[in-house]
Amino acid sequence: MITIPLTTEDLTKVRLTPSPLWETVTSFGVLLHQGRDTVHAPWASRARRVLAGTDLSGLVAAMCVAGRCPDFLTPPPDASVATFGEELERLRATPAEVVLKEVEAFVRDGQFEALAPEKVRMLEIYLNHPEASLTRLMDELRRYHDLALAPYWPRIQEHLESDTLKRGQALAIGGVEALLSGLHPKASYGGDVLTLEKAYDAAVETSGRGITLVPSVFAWPRVEVLVQPAYRPTLAYGPRGVANLWISSSPRPNGTALEAALSAGRAAVLKNLLPVPRTTTELARQIDLAPGAVSAHLSRLKAAGLVESHRSGKRVYYRLSCAGESLLDIFGEIG
Repeated sequence: MITIPLTTEDLTKVRLTPSPLWETVTSFGVLLHQGRDTVHAPWASRARRVLAGTDLSGLVAAMCVAGRCPDFLTPPPDASVATFGEELERLRATPAEVVLKEVEAFVRDGQFEALAPEKVRMLEIYLNHPEASLTRLMDELRRYHDLALAPYWPRIQEHLESDTLKRGQALAIGGVEALLSGLHPKASYGGDVLTLEKAYDAAVETSGRGITLVPSVFAWPRVEVLVQPAYRPTLAYGPRGVANLWISSSPRPNGTALEAALSAGRAAVLKNLLPVPRTTTELARQIDLAPGAVSAHLSRLKAAGLVESHRSGKRVYYRLSCAGESLLDIFGEIG
């Protein structure tokens, strides 16, 4: 069990920030240790094809233990609009002594079982040559990101931004308790303490630094946390609706009652707004309709009070209204 006591000062410093670097590192962990046994299997299959023959041995060494890696690989994001390149440069500035110290702690961490000898040997490149190994790791992270993640990043980014917006609304309407209680089934909040169900025990001291929440599609279905006191407390969670990322199109209409009431196109648009808010472009890709047709359906649904629109930067997202959710429930489309 991990406990994170949050003072009044901490609660004023809750930050919700997606991180391209966290997404890149966690995606490689999924590829290396889960692969086909995961909701991300369609992506993993494509990634393996494009990565065939690519030397990523330094990255493999750093990620050789399932569900864990030295903390310097995933520092708390410090800007909500940082690009992968900007976060990578920040990682590149990690002092060699920090790399050495964290890998040594990683190998000898008493909270976990001892690492197998072959994994210790893999990590020795960081113990013997921390500075050179970090430079190599940066090159491999860039190569991996460009090949395996960059083609899907716009879609992933929209999903993360939608979740961030939804969590922000929960914070504005219900306060910190509503935000923290709804993060993950294994996360709970009460009595000013955030509790995470884990196989080991740890108490995180925030020291008034607050907490950073990082939505990460490749963290799903887990919840991960930085517990080392050198870092601002950071928690990564998987947002809802992750499986929809890798679905190229929805099944063709099958004559449901909702389709009979609204038309097949409008019913498809309404149902695909159920997991998270979406843009017109995302909906068009999801249900395999032309953007113009989706826009027309959204206009009708908005006029009927079934959907609502909101702008985030240059994007306009659509979400279900209370009436829209009630209609889906009446027709048995929720559950």
